[in-house]
Amino acid sequence: MLFKNKIASIILLATLFRCIIACSIGLGNDEVYYVTYAQHLQWNYFDHPPLVALLIRLTTFNLAFTNEFFIRLGPILLAAANTYLIYQIGKKIKDERTGLFAALLYNSSIYSSIIAGVFIMPDAPQLFFWMVSLYLLTAIITNKESQTKSNLHLIFFGLATGLCVMSKIHGIFLWLGFGLYILIYNRKLLSNGYLYVSVLLTLLIISPILFWNIENDFITYTFHSNRVSINHGMNPNSFIREFFGGLAYNNPINYFIIVTTLIACWKNKIKIDTNYIRLLLLMSLPLIGILLFVSLFRDTLPHWSGPGYTALILLSATYLSDLKTDSLVPKLVHYANYLIIVVSCIGILFISFYPGTLGKTNEEKLGKGDVTLDMYDWSFFKTEVEKIIQQNKAKGTTNTEFIINNKWFPAAHIDNYIVQPLHLHFIAIGKLEDIHTYHWLNQLRKPIQKGDDAYYITVSNNFSDPNEIYKDDFAKINPPVIIKQYRGGKPVRNMLVYLMEEFKN
Repeated sequence: MLFKNKIASIILLATLFRCIIACSIGLGNDEVYYVTYAQHLQWNYFDHPPLVALLIRLTTFNLAFTNEFFIRLGPILLAAANTYLIYQIGKKIKDERTGLFAALLYNSSIYSSIIAGVFIMPDAPQLFFWMVSLYLLTAIITNKESQTKSNLHLIFFGLATGLCVMSKIHGIFLWLGFGLYILIYNRKLLSNGYLYVSVLLTLLIISPILFWNIENDFITYTFHSNRVSINHGMNPNSFIREFFGGLAYNNPINYFIIVTTLIACWKNKIKIDTNYIRLLLLMSLPLIGILLFVSLFRDTLPHWSGPGYTALILLSATYLSDLKTDSLVPKLVHYANYLIIVVSCIGILFISFYPGTLGKTNEEKLGKGDVTLDMYDWSFFKTEVEKIIQQNKAKGTTNTEFIINNKWFPAAHIDNYIVQPLHLHFIAIGKLEDIHTYHWLNQLRKPIQKGDDAYYITVSNNFSDPNEIYKDDFAKINPPVIIKQYRGGKPVRNMLVYLMEEFKN
C-alpha cells in the first residue's frame, strides 16, 4: 500500500480510477435520460423516484457544469463513502482485516464500483442509503448498544430506508429483510414503539411517490407492473440473463468467493455472531431470490439485485478473514481487482478506438446492436447539425430551430449533446410509453405551432422512419441529410436529419 492507512489508500486509488473512467467515455442512454430529470425537479418521475435528479443538481452546481465528469461526480463520491461504510461494518462485525477484505471486494464488483460507482443511475444514491441502513442494522441487532442508542439507530434506519426508496423502489427490500429477521429471530422488537416510529418515518419520506402517482393516474405503478408482473408463460432467456448477468456484474471471481462462503456458512464455518449471519443472509437472499424467480416469467435486469450482493460481500469478508493470506481464496480478492481494472480499460479502448462497429455494417442499420455506441462521441454531431441548420437558414429554406423525436432514446442524447449546447428547441412527440418523462418536459418547453417546420433526427443504430411516424402531422417530409460518423477510420454510425415542413396540428 502507498499509505499507512490502508483503507484511505483503497478509497483514493479507487476514486482516481473512477474519475478516469468518468472522463473517458460519454454518457450512456440511461445516464443521459436521467439528466433530463434534473432539468425539471419533480417529487417522482415516470420511471423512478427523484433522488438521482437531486444528485445531478448538486454535483453540477444546479446544472452550471454539465460535462460527463460533474454529472458522474455524485456516484464517484458516494462510492468512496460506501467503501468506508463497508469497511466499518466489516470491522464492527469481526475485525479490521474483515473490513479491508470487504472494501476490496466492494471495489472489484462491476455493479458497486462501476454501475453504481461511476454511472449516474438511481442505483448510486440507492446503494449509499442501502449501506447506511446496513450499518445501522448491525448496531440495532446487537446487545452492545444502550437502549437509547438502539432506539436512535431505529429512527435513523427509518430515515435511511425512506431515502433509499426515494432513490429506487427496490429499497423496500430493506424493510422486508429486517422484518423477516424480527419475525423469525427477534420478536421482542415488536414491543418497541420506536420500531413503528421508524416505519412511519419511512412511509412519510416516500409519500411523495404516492401523491405524484395519484395526480398522474398511477402511471409509475402501471408501467413497472407491466414490466415485472407474472402473467405470461416461462421466459428462460430472461432467467439466463438474470443469473449470468448477476455473475458478471458482481465479478465472476467475487461470485465464486460468495458461493464458497455460502457453502462454508451451510457447514457452520463462519465465525461471527449468529445474529450477523442471519441479518446478512436476510438482507441479500430475498432480493436476489425473488428477482431470479420473477425472471422466469418476465424480463428483469441483473443490476436490480445488486444491493443484495453487498451483504454477501460482507459475509464473504468474514470468511476470508479466517483464512491464511497465502491461501487461494484470499489471493482471489486481488485477482478480482486486477480483473475489473483490465475489463474497464478494455471497455474504454473499445468504446473510443475500435475500428468501425461491433454491430451491423449495412448502411441502413449501421451500428445496430453495438452497445458501445451509446457512449461514443455524441458531441461530434453537434457541429454537423448546426451546419445543416445554418445552411437552410442561409438558403431561405427554413428558419426553424425545432427538433423533435418520438422516443426517449435517442431523444435524451440529442437533447443533451445537440439541443442544449446550441440553445435549440426540442420536444418529444410520441406515445407516453415511448417518450417517458418528456411528456412532462414538453409542457415546460416552447410548443410547436401549426405551420411550423421541424427537424427530425434519428440514428442508424436505432432508426425510426418519420415518414411512418409523422406522415399525418406534416405537409411534407424531405429526404434526410446523412451525417456519417467514423471510429478508428471506419464508418460506425449514421445520423439522419429530416426537415419536416408545415406542422398540421
